[in-house]
Formats: sequence, structure tokens, C-alpha cells
Amino acid sequence: MQVSKTFKVYSAIWAICFAMFNIITFASPTSINIFTGSFWIGYLFIDIAFAGQLYCSYIAFKDENLQKTFYNISLVLVSYISLAAMLLAGSLCMVIPFFPFWLSVVICVLVASISASIILVTCFVIDVVSGLDTEIKTKTFAIKTLTADAEHLLSVAQSFELKKECEKIYEALRYSDPMSNVALYEINEQIQRQFSSFENAVNSSDLELTIADGEELLNLIDKRNKQCRLLK
Repeated sequence: MQVSKTFKVYSAIWAICFAMFNIITFASPTSINIFTGSFWIGYLFIDIAFAGQLYCSYIAFKDENLQKTFYNISLVLVSYISLAAMLLAGSLCMVIPFFPFWLSVVICVLVASISASIILVTCFVIDVVSGLDTEIKTKTFAIKTLTADAEHLLSVAQSFELKKECEKIYEALRYSDPMSNVALYEINEQIQRQFSSFENAVNSSDLELTIADGEELLNLIDKRNKQCRLLK
């Protein structure tokens, strides 16, 4: 999968921050604790937190769908908070002389576990919400497409009388409930077929057939709207 430009810029900034952390860690006076187990436990878990944060950012910025990327921003924020928490916990283990090794392990594992759990929950919520968005778009596609077709038909109608009939259909579709349902499959198919017949009549400039097909189409749209209300 192609890496986005946003992530490339972000990873460069991340690399600078990671390098700065390592320089400060080993150049500061606290590096005298380097031979203690607590120091390396804190350092290891902070490195893991940095890597996890970078991975979360990769997940967030790899999607080309702007809506999905917007949702993924929350994942980046959660990973930032997790990294900050690990920096705090890990720094305590690294800085404090003779910090108990077992306590270092407990603190770092606890922070890492809580952070990982929150990140997983965030990913799950993002997938659910983005899935609902996709489902809604799919369910509203049919009526929105017909509305766009009706608007186009209105613009190409050859006479005032034909435009008047097309406007009735356009307005009826425009104010129809766009949501769909499995139970509406049959009526949706009937509307599609009737609209095709209506479109052919308009394109043929057959006013009498246009009026007849239009009335039938309006009846079907009204029937669908009533069925939509019953299904809610």
C-alpha cells in the first residue's frame, strides 16, 4: 500500500522526537543509572510506546477516505496520550536511583496494557462508525441517483409541458426519504423501471405518455414513502 505524503512528513517529525529522546536520555546525568534493570525496563517500554504511536499514525493516515481519516484522528490522539503516560512511567523507572526492578515491570506493563486496550477499543469504534457511514451511503444511493437523473431530465425536456411533468417527479424524489431497506427492494425496483419508462417518454416528447407514466411514478414514490414511515 502506498504511503501517504502526510505520513511521510509525520514520520520525519516522529524520527526527530525519537532521536531527541535518546540523546537526552544518554547525555543527561541520569544515564549513570544505565546499569540498573529498572533503567532498561523503562527505556524499553518507552521505545515500544514510540513504535506503537508511529504504527497508530500509519493506520490513521494511510486511508484515502477523508471521512475515515477524520475518524482516525481520535486514534492518533489516544496514541499520543498513551505515549505521554509511558514517558512519565518509564522516566520514573529510569531516573530514580535504585528503583525496584519488579515495580518497574509492574508499572510499565500496567500502563502498556491499559494503553493497548484503549487503542483497540478506539479502533473498534472507528470501524463501527465508518461502517455505518458506508451502509448509509449505500442505502441512500438509489434515491439520490434517481433524483440526480430527474434533475437532468428536467433540464433537457423539450417543452414547457414536459418540463412541468419532470419537475413534479424531481420534487417528489427530492423530498422522498432516501433511506432504503431490504423490505423496500421490490418497490425500489418498480420505481426504477417506471422512471426508465417515464424518461423514454420525455426523450420522445410524448406528452400524453409522459403524463401517464408520471402519474404512475408519483403513486409508486408515495407508496414507498409510506412504507418507509412504517419501517421506522
